Amino acid sequence: MPFVLSVVVGSIVGLSAILIKTIIFYIEQYAVYFAPKLLYFLLPLVGFLLVTFINRNIFSKTAYFGGARHVIEAIENHSSIIRLRLIYSKFITTGLTIGFGGSSGVEAAIISSGAAVGSNVGRFLGLGYRLRTLLIGCGVAAGISAVYNAPMGGFIFALETILPEFTPTLLIPLLVAAAAGKILFEFIMGEHLRFQVPLTDFAYEQIPLVILLGVLGMLMSNYLLRTYSYCARFFSSIKNDYLRALVGGLALGSIIFLLPPMYGEGYVSINALLNNEERSLFVNSPLAALPNTVWFNLFFFFLITMVKPISTGICVNSGGEGGYFAPSIITGGLLGFLFYKVVALIFPFYGLNQATFIFLGMASVFACIMNAPVTAIFLVAEITQSYQLFVPLMLVCAVSYFLKYYVENLRKSVVKPTGLSKALRVDRILLNQLSIKQLVEKDKSPVLETDTFRDVVECFSKTDKDVQQVLDEQGVLKGIITLNDLRQQLGNASNYDIVLARDLMRSPEAVVEMDESASEVLDKFDVYKLWTLPVVRNGKFKGFIQKSRLLTQYRKELTKVNRFF
Repeated sequence: MPFVLSVVVGSIVGLSAILIKTIIFYIEQYAVYFAPKLLYFLLPLVGFLLVTFINRNIFSKTAYFGGARHVIEAIENHSSIIRLRLIYSKFITTGLTIGFGGSSGVEAAIISSGAAVGSNVGRFLGLGYRLRTLLIGCGVAAGISAVYNAPMGGFIFALETILPEFTPTLLIPLLVAAAAGKILFEFIMGEHLRFQVPLTDFAYEQIPLVILLGVLGMLMSNYLLRTYSYCARFFSSIKNDYLRALVGGLALGSIIFLLPPMYGEGYVSINALLNNEERSLFVNSPLAALPNTVWFNLFFFFLITMVKPISTGICVNSGGEGGYFAPSIITGGLLGFLFYKVVALIFPFYGLNQATFIFLGMASVFACIMNAPVTAIFLVAEITQSYQLFVPLMLVCAVSYFLKYYVENLRKSVVKPTGLSKALRVDRILLNQLSIKQLVEKDKSPVLETDTFRDVVECFSKTDKDVQQVLDEQGVLKGIITLNDLRQQLGNASNYDIVLARDLMRSPEAVVEMDESASEVLDKFDVYKLWTLPVVRNGKFKGFIQKSRLLTQYRKELTKVNRFF
């Protein structure tokens, strides 16, 4: 069954990838066609205002969803349930953003869509948490595979980033989904490689340069993250959505007016550099009027390398949609090209290949930004067809990611870390595999609001629990009574037939809904320091759940050989 479903999910996501690429292509074509060159700088503003209007009035419930981070959150905290509308909503908003010149990537949209396809196929078929999670991974793998023509990159990204742990049973469904997405996309859209240039054999005497580029890649990734964080803080201070879009649109438009390569995703600029057409990046820029010297060219490429993260931060945080996946690749490519130009200027006898360092720069920055060094190696090798660079790709990713990890650990010794570690993610996902329905202990002797104190005592005598539910005639939970609540009344026999259950009951500190995840239930136990919680569905009482029973079942899951799927 997982094999068939992975083909279905992969095919649907392949069609989704075709749709989003088509939307972006036609919006970009018509936007550029109808706008005079002098008005290009106004196009991002139009896109941001349209996206803001749509998110406020049509897609308000899914506007917050931002790609891999929220997919992981859905797996951990929401039982792998993702809204159906996310299958198509991000296509429209991301298509408008990038089509009108927004400097972001389509990956957040295709990851959201692929995950939503997998989740909702699982829900439609009534599958459990484990298979829904597997299908989410299949959807993400197929989406990255189709958009980038990189089936191994999509497969490894799903394993490394989205799913909790590697198990052998994951291999076949993920591989099949990635292959299905890529085949369908290529069958309809034709074979498409983002970057394809001839490469010379890598000389191992260039290894010191690779190590140095890895160090620069780590520093650049740190600059990207700080820039994105600053942009997020700045634009979050603007409370009005349309004013935020106006400020962001004008800011990005001004950048594009000065530096036209900032328009759109940026793959066109990288292809121009790979084909020795670097002067094409100056076209329509006011800076093109300045003298064409080596030093000015270096300054120009340094400028676009440093401004690319700023334009992406403005785009994503001021009203546009998209992700940081593609910008990290583009920024890394620009960094690699700048590094090549500087080294070639200082050491002209080295005989370097500029494409090699562009590709290595891509992998270095991507590995750090996405926390996915293995994905970076395979993804860059596939989208560039540079399989002969596997060794330098491995080296540059190892250097950059190790340094990033080392620096982060130094910071954690001073600053309290935020977010869940991989181990805690696995714990939460294991918990979420438990069914609350199976853990509920049903009580067949409920207490009604109108029951007397004597009836309540009799109910307690028939159960081993120290808490009893109080219901109305329709079975709706009205409150609870504990043994401690009875002790004050036990010595007064005259109250046995006068005091009613409604006089003794109190509202429960917390209630569990039947469809809540086990991790959320355990959080309630810990927060309220309780050992028993009532479980309801639509207000009607279903039973009690014991913390001890939840933890016992969790320990059983830990001892399984294949804990996932």
